[in-house]
Amino acid sequence: MRLTQTAAIVASLAFVALPVATAGAQTPPEQSINDLRQEVDRLRQEQARKDADLAAALQRIKDLEAQLAAAKAAAPTTNGQSGANTPAAPVPAPVPADPTLGPGGLLSSLQADYLAAFPTLPDVKDQQALTLHLRALDSWCAKANRDGTKQYSWTGQVDPTTLSIGGKAASFVIVFTNGKREYRTPVTVDLSVVGSRVRTREGIVPGDLVFNGIVRPKLSVNGRRPQPSAFENPPMVAPYLEFFYDFEVKSMAPVTPAK
Repeated sequence: MRLTQTAAIVASLAFVALPVATAGAQTPPEQSINDLRQEVDRLRQEQARKDADLAAALQRIKDLEAQLAAAKAAAPTTNGQSGANTPAAPVPAPVPADPTLGPGGLLSSLQADYLAAFPTLPDVKDQQALTLHLRALDSWCAKANRDGTKQYSWTGQVDPTTLSIGGKAASFVIVFTNGKREYRTPVTVDLSVVGSRVRTREGIVPGDLVFNGIVRPKLSVNGRRPQPSAFENPPMVAPYLEFFYDFEVKSMAPVTPAK
């Protein structure tokens, strides 16, 4: 009889404890509810920011389209009428990728080499990918600068306003024209380089001259320049990659007339 009473008491305790345990499992902690509320608020704020950014971008596009339309309508033509129906000016042909043509040909050649080495750009929003790309550019520049150092004969003109002769040296700026762009190249040479064929009492003969010498590319990575500036100075080989070069002139002579 005593054993039966004990079993009954244990069964009663288990019955009483069962609802309490069940109730505790169904009621989430207060902390979890607060966390969920905070996450919902954060997602709402993030969505609101994205909506605002999208609205601003769409408005900017509309403004630019309006400015472009106004510019086309106001553009003059040869007869003074509106330029709304005037065809766009033809795009100048690119300079061939031939370093023997001058700085522009060297730039085009380097751009072709770049595109072969880097056919795609990294996602600029991925900072790690961008950092790795800039490091790869540094290595590529070192090789391009080393392998691109060669002797060329380029045709250009001396800017007479830049000529300075002192002691045994002469300094001046050579203007090379490739396509629609001028490349102004400052040089300093020994006076023996400025021979009697190009030197006059006033300075250096005007007109085209052939400059023979060593060209050394000086490509440089600029992580703050993803695209050309308004005047693109210095010129760019590609995003983040600026174009510089040195020209060590060994000789200069008038252009030989074609027969």
